[in-house]
Order: sequence, then C-alpha cells, then structure tokens
Amino acid sequence: MTIGDQPIPGCPVIIPVIKGLVKIIGSKGSAEEQYKSPYSVAINKDRDFVTVDHDNNKLQITNREGTFKNILEFKQFKKPFRPRDIAISSDNKYHSLDGNNRHVVVSDENGHVIRCFGQNELKDPWGIGISPVDGNVYVTTRIGHCVRVYTQHGKYLRSFGSQGKGQGQFYWPLGVVISTTGMVFVADRNNKRIQVFNAHDQYLYSFDCQSGDGKMRYPGGIAIENDKYVYVTTEYPSSLLKFESCGKFVCRIDSDSDGLNCPIGIALTDDVPCRVVLTDTDNHCIKVFVQ
Repeated sequence: MTIGDQPIPGCPVIIPVIKGLVKIIGSKGSAEEQYKSPYSVAINKDRDFVTVDHDNNKLQITNREGTFKNILEFKQFKKPFRPRDIAISSDNKYHSLDGNNRHVVVSDENGHVIRCFGQNELKDPWGIGISPVDGNVYVTTRIGHCVRVYTQHGKYLRSFGSQGKGQGQFYWPLGVVISTTGMVFVADRNNKRIQVFNAHDQYLYSFDCQSGDGKMRYPGGIAIENDKYVYVTTEYPSSLLKFESCGKFVCRIDSDSDGLNCPIGIALTDDVPCRVVLTDTDNHCIKVFVQ
C-alpha cells in the first residue's frame, strides 16, 4: 500500500472484518434483560433498543450492548396491554400496537400515555409504520387483510387492500415500512410476497423470491435502508434476507448456524454499514447482525 507512491510503514497489515451475527441480547424469562416471545424492536433517539416483549405484556429498553435501562407497562386499559409492534416518530413518541385492546398507544419515552386511537377500525392489528414524508401512521390488520392510515393525532384517514391474492390484495399482512419518497412496503405473509404501493395507496409491484437462499416463505418483519435495500425476516425457513428496493434478491444475512427460530421484528441502526437488529421470537432474544 502506498500514498503518493511512497510505501506506508508497517505494511502489510491485517484488517479484521466483522460480519454476520455479532451479538445476542437477552434470554427467556420475565426479569430485566429477559424476554418471552419478543415480537418487534425499534431504535429511539438515544440509539437504544426498544423491544416489544409480547408475552410479558411490556416494552423493554436496553442500550446497544444489551444493558437494561427501563420497562414500560400500561395497566390502565380494560384488557392487559399486549404489544405486537412499535414505531417511533421523529419527535421520539412511541407508537405501540396493542393487540388485546385493538388500538395504538402513543406514549413518551417514560411511559406516559399521550393518546390512544384506532379502536373503532382495527381488527387484529399487527404491524405499524410511520411515514417520514407526512408523519401518517400505517397499521396492518391481519384478519382485516388491509392497511389503515391515521394522522399522528389519531384521526382515521383511509384504508386500502382486501382479502385475496391479486394485486393490492392481502392475506395476513404483517410488517409495514415507508420510504423517504412515500413508497409503502408491506409484508403480505400468507401470499409469500412483499407488495409495494405509492404514497396514494396505488399498487406498484411485488417481489416474492421462491427459490435458493432468497426463498421468501411467510415474510413478517420488514425494514428499509436509505431507500435502496429492503430487509425481510421470514418464518419458514427462519432467515434474514436482503433485497434491492426493486425486489432483486441480494443475499441472505444470517446462516444456518445462527439458529434463528421464527424471527419477526427488524430494525436498522445508523452505523455504516448498518447493523440489522431483529427479534428471534421463539429463542426469546434479540440478535444483531453486521453485513
């Protein structure tokens, strides 16, 4: 190696490259830094991991190393709070999707409830995403087979989709994410595909790789990186996949030795390259990957 045609002292050097599974956070249980069926994960303004601890009926916050910071529990509702997914707005408001009470719970980082909405429209809500374009909140409803759209203040705006296999139809939609240009990506679980819509809810295209390492059987979680790459968790086989936003398969991030067992939630850090954080639901932990 040279700079200005002059050899760099000390060359050659060995530069270690970290790739693949780099961290496992948590184990099965109900104590701090333990989980029971974590469904989803998001990253707050402090770069902490906010995990939907589904079977423990709470949100648990850890730092990036996995050290416990806080637990949020909401016990004021008619039925026990049963979180399924979470999205965090640009002003750090937590939007938690409560499957038991069928509503969105908006709180601050300390667990103070600001508002709830969606009770009149949501049936079996499952996934939630916030548009970086207009701040609207997108919620997928599994047995409703559609996506419902709200303002951040909870006003119901519209819905799109119906049950079926056609373009713009769903069969158990789960994860949803919105790009900086307003494109909406939905994990259409039982149709084994990702569907993409524009900001006006119009169907654009789908991708549904069904062979090799990119085999997409029952996609659940979905995240997007810089509008260029889409990351998808699949239940069968349990895997973490990377695609170009146009749907072209890029690579599988995990390997068989990583032992994923029903991964669902997924979030991306702001590192370069980004770290992919996912909930390994049936292993009751969080796993962090570097590409």
